[in-house]
Amino acid sequence: MRVLRPIRFGRQLQVFGPLFVYPIIFAGAAGYFACFWPGGHPVRRILWLVFLPTMAGLGLMFGRLAYLSGPSSSVLESAGRILTHRIHWAQTTLWKLQGFQFSLIGLLLIAIFTSRLALGIATLPLALPGRPALESEDPESWRRLRVLIWFLVSLVFLPGALLSFLTIGVPLIFTSRPPSFVQSDWFLRLSPIVEGIVVLGIVLCIMGKEGRETARSSIRLPGIKWTLLALAFPTTIDILISVGQYVLDRAQWAAREFGNFAPPQFGSYFNIPDIWFLLLFFGAFFEEVIFRGLLQTRFIYRYGLYRGIFLVGIVWAAFHFFSDFSFSRFTDQEVLVKLCFRMFMCVALNFVLAWITLRSESVVPAAIAHGFYNVLVFSPIGPQFAGKDVLRVALCAALGYVLFRYWPVPSKATLGAVIAAAPEPAA
Repeated sequence: MRVLRPIRFGRQLQVFGPLFVYPIIFAGAAGYFACFWPGGHPVRRILWLVFLPTMAGLGLMFGRLAYLSGPSSSVLESAGRILTHRIHWAQTTLWKLQGFQFSLIGLLLIAIFTSRLALGIATLPLALPGRPALESEDPESWRRLRVLIWFLVSLVFLPGALLSFLTIGVPLIFTSRPPSFVQSDWFLRLSPIVEGIVVLGIVLCIMGKEGRETARSSIRLPGIKWTLLALAFPTTIDILISVGQYVLDRAQWAAREFGNFAPPQFGSYFNIPDIWFLLLFFGAFFEEVIFRGLLQTRFIYRYGLYRGIFLVGIVWAAFHFFSDFSFSRFTDQEVLVKLCFRMFMCVALNFVLAWITLRSESVVPAAIAHGFYNVLVFSPIGPQFAGKDVLRVALCAALGYVLFRYWPVPSKATLGAVIAAAPEPAA
């Protein structure tokens, strides 16, 4: 019995160990919350809601690592010596984990800001100055928007986690094996769509009746011109990349390999994307309703055209951070590269999608362009090569600059966005 108890406890630690990261996730969400709603004692709120859960989560993970794994030990060693070896080994191993390092770096940065806050050098809530004429803006509308941003940045993973628990976790608890439909292609392809529907429903509930009206007014059938432009933007970029790749390979063949090998075939640089990836249009549509339909109109109303579009791109990038890093292991350098690339991609693509949304007065063309962009990322027209994703985003950034520089958004379209976001006068 004495032997079985540690074994049973070790199995429980293995099963429930992944839950130990949730105090850190809670601390991250609470940190965003404190940025908008610091309360009367912001330092105390940060200490209790950010520092304490993070330290608890790190302590639980350290204890689990020290208990479950470690170097082999002799039965002749004392229990105290074995424990010392395990703790030393866990300390050495834990420091090599990137998540642990970034948690400590985050705590250090928060500690610096909290000390500045306690000394009166910094202030909360965080806010960006808006237009001077907006002092009469409906505070309830802006409060709902802040709740929405907080949800999109820190809590958007919860619907997916809850759906996974209901569809996989509950059957696993009662039957001790995963349900058979988990391995189905339909389940893997349709589950993101269901998750997107749930997220959109939560967003519309947060924004209330006014937000639902704004979202509904942003979904209009566009003219054929805007539909063709939406299809042309991402496909033309990938076609240009494939043509350029073919020209470079052809020139290299002519200079070095002429007569030794067959020339590159033009048709091999153009493939038909996988039809199953067209399901990505649903996720793109849900995101467009949220970011270009709801956030963009209000950000332009509050911060102006270019600044508002830029800030929507930042929030859109943060929306993807959890999916970017939750199931992958990166080195410190890879994390920084991934963060910078995500920010660059979302801001660059956001200007293109914002332009076509404002010009067409509908999010449908942006959803088409966004969906085709995603399809071509996962199933590209031409062969992959190092730096292709960066080149694609750079061409998107150049396209956004050209669109706003030579075909600027008419003042009527900008005014329409402002009117759509403006709160209705009280009766």
